[in-house]
Amino acid sequence: MQNTELLRMQLNDLIAQARYDIYTMSNLRNPTANQQHLQRLWNTLSMISFHSNQMANQCMTNNRFLMSNQAPYPNPSISKSRQRTFTIGELAVNDGKNGKPAYVAVNGTVYDVTNNRAWAAGTHFALTAGKEYSAEFASCHAGQEAILSTLPAVGRLSS
Repeated sequence: MQNTELLRMQLNDLIAQARYDIYTMSNLRNPTANQQHLQRLWNTLSMISFHSNQMANQCMTNNRFLMSNQAPYPNPSISKSRQRTFTIGELAVNDGKNGKPAYVAVNGTVYDVTNNRAWAAGTHFALTAGKEYSAEFASCHAGQEAILSTLPAVGRLSS
């Protein structure tokens, strides 16, 4: 619960910062200053998205703990026998652009992030869909493998 309260406070601070930047931009006529505020606003919104996802994942983890006597949430994945094997080149085609699905690979599994709000338009912070992100996932989401269980697994990445 302590982590949830910390995330809530960080979200409130970020929202206050975004409101301040919007107010300031509405009164500025300097394009350079507006550009700086726009960049800070973009960064703030990205952090709000990140923290809201953290809170949602924490809530899901807490709910799973509370409901441990019930069957776990199903991962809407294709059965292993029907999963497709992707090469790096085939994965790269699925970048979420021009109506294509957005796929990413982590630890050899290919996940569909097309409808995941954290991957809007096939991007997640500076990462773009269509690539392998095992190292990046481990460095940013260490110990949070539950995040992956919420994504549909669509295949395996060939070595």
